[in-house]
Amino acid sequence: MIEWFFFIPWGLWLVEAVASLINGANYLRWSRDQDRAWSAGMEAESQLPVALIVAIKGFDPRNTPPFFEALKAQRYPRYRLILTMESADDPAASWVREHLGLDERATRWMSGSAQGLTEILLVYAGACEARGQKVHNQLAAFTRLNAEDAIVAFADADIHCGSDWLAKLTAPINAGTHPVSTTYRYFVPIRPTFINHLATVINGSVATLGGREKWNSLWGGSMAISRKDFDEIDVPTLFAGSLNDDLRLGRACRRAGRRIAFVKSLLMPSPVDFTWRSFFEFGRRQYVQVRIFAPIFYKVSHLLTWAYLIGFSTAIIAIVGWNSRLAWATLAIVFVCDQARALARRGIVRHLFDAEMAGKIRGTFWIEHFLTPFWMLIHATLTTSVLFKREIRWAGIRYRILAPDRTEVLGQKE
Repeated sequence: MIEWFFFIPWGLWLVEAVASLINGANYLRWSRDQDRAWSAGMEAESQLPVALIVAIKGFDPRNTPPFFEALKAQRYPRYRLILTMESADDPAASWVREHLGLDERATRWMSGSAQGLTEILLVYAGACEARGQKVHNQLAAFTRLNAEDAIVAFADADIHCGSDWLAKLTAPINAGTHPVSTTYRYFVPIRPTFINHLATVINGSVATLGGREKWNSLWGGSMAISRKDFDEIDVPTLFAGSLNDDLRLGRACRRAGRRIAFVKSLLMPSPVDFTWRSFFEFGRRQYVQVRIFAPIFYKVSHLLTWAYLIGFSTAIIAIVGWNSRLAWATLAIVFVCDQARALARRGIVRHLFDAEMAGKIRGTFWIEHFLTPFWMLIHATLTTSVLFKREIRWAGIRYRILAPDRTEVLGQKE
């Protein structure tokens, strides 16, 4: 009889395991369906002019040059690039000016062609006050939009993108099915350390969830919005006073009834090299923002991680305590689902990434196969640890989030 006491936690545990398996197993099929539905948006005659905004801080000799070259080489009929940063003294600004052959005072490069990349603008926003530096940089970039910019796109400077990235990102908008589109990052370990593998698995569990429209949010590392909806939502006013850009815009879009497309075939490889300390700092920074700027997603994340752990823990108690057959059966079903889900994610990685990237990710899957309770515990610890936290450090700046539209800058690291 006591087994029925665990009916609810075991039931939730089973439902979560089966749903995760179904989502992973169908990911590539749903991705192909999306690509077919948005194929018209990939045709040159339907692709509208894009203003691509990239907020930058600092120069990474390993990532910045290839990222910049990839942005310049997009196969897209007409787009321009707005690089926005705190000041002209930023190392990235110096490198870009030198790379483009601009003098110290120049802020504009013209390609001389009406096709492809037409111009690059350098925008210096100054130090932030009462909002995040990234948002502050973006607001400065918004003042440089012009009437021809039919789509406003955003990218983070640490993504690795192919030459079709911009076309794929904007395909739902150009096809006329969605006014907003996005995707998500997929961590790629730079070094095969345990913490890098662990971070990749946890991130992968989030990255492969996107696609259901009612749950879709935006990721600032790769997102786009039609200019009409950008103006109607009044994004500059929305961002004023905010620390966060993507979650805040995503929530505003959902509330305004805008459909958000999550482009499954466009998961972005993002190389990472964490220590335990930097991983927890990163994870907590992310979940502080999720809790404040997208509370429903925070509640769901908290529920899912703890539902798995409570289900697993009570099953082990029942097995050790009285050798419960029902507990054994539940544990076996969940274990099989976990193995199948891990295999499905292997297939996603092989299909979407090149051999080098897929090879670096492949080493993480033993954690997904055999240590799901452990990485779910780490994930749950991250979500729980920020229940009352409002202060974060981001890119050397300390902030206190007073409200979604109110931010206090506590200090900058020299």
